[in-house]
Amino acid sequence: MLSNCSAKEEKSSAETLYLNAYKLLKNKDYSESAKEFEKIDDEFPFSKWALKGQVMAGYSYFKEKEFDKVINITEDFVRLNPVSKYVPYMLYLRGLCYYLQIPAIDRSQDNSKSVSAIFRELVVKYPDDPHALDAKEKLEFIDEHIAGSILEQARQQIKQKNFVGAINNLQVVINRYRYTKQLAESYFRLAEIYWFLGDKVEFKKIFLILQRDHQNSYWYQKLKNNNFN
Repeated sequence: MLSNCSAKEEKSSAETLYLNAYKLLKNKDYSESAKEFEKIDDEFPFSKWALKGQVMAGYSYFKEKEFDKVINITEDFVRLNPVSKYVPYMLYLRGLCYYLQIPAIDRSQDNSKSVSAIFRELVVKYPDDPHALDAKEKLEFIDEHIAGSILEQARQQIKQKNFVGAINNLQVVINRYRYTKQLAESYFRLAEIYWFLGDKVEFKKIFLILQRDHQNSYWYQKLKNNNFN
């Protein structure tokens, strides 16, 4: 009887903490609600409310735009609860933290690469989850952005006559991001380099690729007219 009473009391207390934290969330007191949700796991780690509390703590911190805290919570959650039904959402939430901090193309793309890896994991492991479907749509923009950033580096390297570096970056776009809109220009920039170097054989190869696959593109017409300005 004592055991049953203790279990009921624990359930009631954990549930009470959850409901109080939820009220704070509804009142848009995100920081305090997150702290209250975290208390559930601290005080009642084996209750069913503990997992829910961690998920809601992550969401509350996300609403407060405390992305570092969200990342820490979601990483710990997935590591400690790999088979939980909340894992897809926690992966998605972590990915969103990086997604919302994607910088301009002329900056380091660490956040872009992080969200790309997280969303790809989500799509592969949980393809039918609604969050995976949204992640898949966002990956199109992410890949375009990363490819655009790499292409921008190559443009700058061409201006600096760092042709080896530029070729390496252009090959990354061509090989890894060939389904993006950056592909035609990447071929053009590669042909541009070979033209400057006087390598007519490689230039002709690139010209034929653009002629075959991108004949209607701006970049093929520009290359056709030998317009490198």
